[in-house]
Amino acid sequence: MIASCAYAALSTTLAQAQETPPPEDEQSAQVSDIVVTGSRIARPDYVSNSPIVSVSAETIENTGQITVEKALSQMPQFTGSFGQGNTGSTSTGLNGGQSYASLRGLGSKRTLLLLDGRRLQPSNPDGSVDLNIIPEALIGNVEVITGGASTAYGSDATAGVVNFRLKRDFSGLELSTMYGVSDYGDGESFRITATAGERFADDRGRAFVSLDYSNRERASQSERPFFISRDPTASLATIPQGSALFGSNRPTLAAVNALFVGQYGTAAVTGSGGFYSGQIGFNTGDGTLFNTVGVSQVMNFRDEETDEAYINGTGTQVNFGWNGGDVQSDNERYALFSRVDYDITDSLDFFAQATMTSFESNGVSNPTLASNVYGLTIPVSNPFISSDFAGLLASRPNPTADFQFYKAFNITGPRYQRYAYDVYQLISGLAGAVPYRDWTWEAYVSVSRAKFENAQTGGVSRSAVTQLLYSPTGGTEYCSGGFNPFGNNIPSTDCVDYISRRTLNTNELTQRMAEATLQGGLFSLPAGEVRFAVGADYRYNKFEFTPDSQLDLPDGTSDILGYSVLRETGGSVDTTEVYAELLVPVLKDLPLIQEFNLDLGYRFSDYSSVGGVHAYKADIDWRVIDPIRLRGGWNRAVRAPSVGELYAPISTGSVVIGSPSTTNTNGDPCDIRSSFRNGPDGAAVRELCLAQGIPASLIDSYQLGTAQVFALTGGNPDLYEETADTYSFGAVLQSPFQSPWLSDISMSLDWYQIKVEDAVGTLSIGNAIRYCFNNGGNNPTFDPNNYYCSLMQRSSSTGVPVNPSQPLLNLGQFNVTGVDLQADWRLSLADIGLSDEGRLSFAVAVSYLDSFEIQALPGAPTYDYAGTWGTAIESNAGSAHPEWKSVSGVTYSRENWSAGLRWRHLSEMRNSALVTSSTSTSRGIDAYDVFDFNARVTLPGETSLRFTVTNLLNEEPPQAGDTVGNFDTQNYDTLGRYFTVAVTKSF
Repeated sequence: MIASCAYAALSTTLAQAQETPPPEDEQSAQVSDIVVTGSRIARPDYVSNSPIVSVSAETIENTGQITVEKALSQMPQFTGSFGQGNTGSTSTGLNGGQSYASLRGLGSKRTLLLLDGRRLQPSNPDGSVDLNIIPEALIGNVEVITGGASTAYGSDATAGVVNFRLKRDFSGLELSTMYGVSDYGDGESFRITATAGERFADDRGRAFVSLDYSNRERASQSERPFFISRDPTASLATIPQGSALFGSNRPTLAAVNALFVGQYGTAAVTGSGGFYSGQIGFNTGDGTLFNTVGVSQVMNFRDEETDEAYINGTGTQVNFGWNGGDVQSDNERYALFSRVDYDITDSLDFFAQATMTSFESNGVSNPTLASNVYGLTIPVSNPFISSDFAGLLASRPNPTADFQFYKAFNITGPRYQRYAYDVYQLISGLAGAVPYRDWTWEAYVSVSRAKFENAQTGGVSRSAVTQLLYSPTGGTEYCSGGFNPFGNNIPSTDCVDYISRRTLNTNELTQRMAEATLQGGLFSLPAGEVRFAVGADYRYNKFEFTPDSQLDLPDGTSDILGYSVLRETGGSVDTTEVYAELLVPVLKDLPLIQEFNLDLGYRFSDYSSVGGVHAYKADIDWRVIDPIRLRGGWNRAVRAPSVGELYAPISTGSVVIGSPSTTNTNGDPCDIRSSFRNGPDGAAVRELCLAQGIPASLIDSYQLGTAQVFALTGGNPDLYEETADTYSFGAVLQSPFQSPWLSDISMSLDWYQIKVEDAVGTLSIGNAIRYCFNNGGNNPTFDPNNYYCSLMQRSSSTGVPVNPSQPLLNLGQFNVTGVDLQADWRLSLADIGLSDEGRLSFAVAVSYLDSFEIQALPGAPTYDYAGTWGTAIESNAGSAHPEWKSVSGVTYSRENWSAGLRWRHLSEMRNSALVTSSTSTSRGIDAYDVFDFNARVTLPGETSLRFTVTNLLNEEPPQAGDTVGNFDTQNYDTLGRYFTVAVTKSF
């Protein structure tokens, strides 16, 4: 059977769609025949029974990027995942600076990445492999299989496999360099690669080494007109001026209005029960106050409005903003790849391979925000309290009590996170032939390690700030001038240094593997030769995480405001496996059955964590007539929980829940502005909020004042394996016509279904909060003991959520179904009677998503998110699920040059909130169409030149969700028009 529809829609020169053999140099290096991705059996033709696409090296080059991430995420089979668009985080996670592949939106940990059919060193404890460690300069092609491939490769292949096949047989020296820059003059990228190889020992040996250096610079949001720094909605209210919160110990309305009306000359502010229910902000320098985060309009705000502090569109709140974000993270990388092959005898080969990658990326995020669980308290004895504010404090029922205080610490500058990685993998083995039929064997061992350092600057020490706030002198004994928190005051450098902190976390992952395989022909049947493969492997994975001591205090807290609490942790898992595969030719040379083959497989895996599990498959390959081949099958895939999922450290991280309104389901349901409080079940919602701990004195004026919560996450040693059943059926078609117009047409059409049960994942706190309040019918009695409600606790004084939990569980199930269509048409202009000697190539790859169903817990409702944006099964899986995603291309080529145009399309998507709430007015995402241009020319002296323009028309990304200026950087082009020029020279 013809193996795959070449993913030529992304190429400048389009290969025959369903006949895509591996590179010639790879074929020459093989002992016999070809091993296709997804199988362990070598065979004389390049055949796959599963939906498979092949991405050429030119495809990757045409993205104009120095990493392979964009080439994959733009393919219809992938969802944009965690990568270079993730530019800043306040989380001390274990994936900063990395790039992942997410097949079918099922996440990187269910997408197995291979290098020449072998596993790579994971860069994340959850088992995800970082695409930054792939040696792009050596890629011959990339093969992508949809569906479970656990029988062939073991755990992690639930969604499918991405196999990077490398060029192997180099002779001489090849130098290449590339430079790129955006239309806005930023985001520059530079790369230089040197590859040298030679044969030796009378051609019995082959050796080569490749050195690669690349550097990608940041690209700023502020340079792009579609980004805005001032959100008109009531979003984050933690501002540099600072604001006081009172909880249930509120000042009286009489005292507040005596000040605002009687002294400032404003209109009266409102409250409830005779008390003020909003926050009080502090103007800089004069000791006066302003009201914010309440029902009343903001009054007496005297500071100049800036991007850091401005009145929102409704006039009820002073918002915090920040314009220092990026659309592309930087990345500086050094990589080494070397390989030696030596034919010891005619039937015994030795090989050794070394991969080493060192790279560094930096993330930048807004200054420290002391709010929510990181909010501060201040005593009434603080010497910087003005007389105006002292009068309000004195009117409280408990006038001497401390009060809560929120503040943006712009005085310490943005927070930077440096992510530094050192990854190596050493492989050595033997391969040979058995003196029986055509049997061959291979055995190898692999040792690898990934070391990660996460350094953070710009942090603020809670203990140091608390010392200054509680000092009777305002902190003058600790730093020059002390610290006045009331207003946007600039303290002395001495005080800034006193509260500033640096932290460093380290993570080390190791992997050891050994594997042996045997394959060949068994015997002949009337329909052909029965072939087999058997093998056994051992794999050991371990990780050790050590946080900075400032993030791991003995009392279970973090001293760094806004940064996660982390715990030192580690663990290991070892796996022993045996597997077998059998290729059986069943029928041949019959009417409508030229060939009918059956491919059977089985794998038994014994994990130290979950015990023994089984995977198996049954695939068919049916050539009906020469132009028509049918393929399909069933695969049972198994994924055991990774070492990180079992033992990851408990930590907190910010999770966006959105801003509440009467027309969406965002934000805290207890907020008086939410659709929950203002809907038909408002009374039941109010009672549930009281049962959760919101003080009765605040219940009718409660506002969260932020669009995020800080949720707890961590590993779970009680997890068990998840299982997936994958079904596929498709057809591969070749043109039967002889006409030059029609002879070179090929097409493939495949239907797939991936159903994952007992899926290991995090129960999103955003969903849990909504489900607790009966969103989607998940708590119809508004029971405070409902499971979703049990994940959240509230402060007894302010009512805000305190460290809600995002547990890692064996959830319900995921069910993804869809159809892939790929077609290629090549046309020689001379053959159709034109004088032109050129050639036209047309190609299209289209994916239709029929369903993307998620069941959060066993027995819970199942929701279909196909055609929606906003819900991901995990943080790095991608939240865009368009019904239609396509890439199309046309290329004109001559003997030594070519030029092509590519069209990328994403269909419009509804907001995922509509799935569980049909009345939601949350905004989705408009359809998106982008065009790319590429050209290349071969010059004398074995020199080639290529030029690309991605996003040729500089198409702006569509707004994502309700927040103006919010964009999905994982799936849409926020970099803008980008130019790349590259030169390659061989010697």
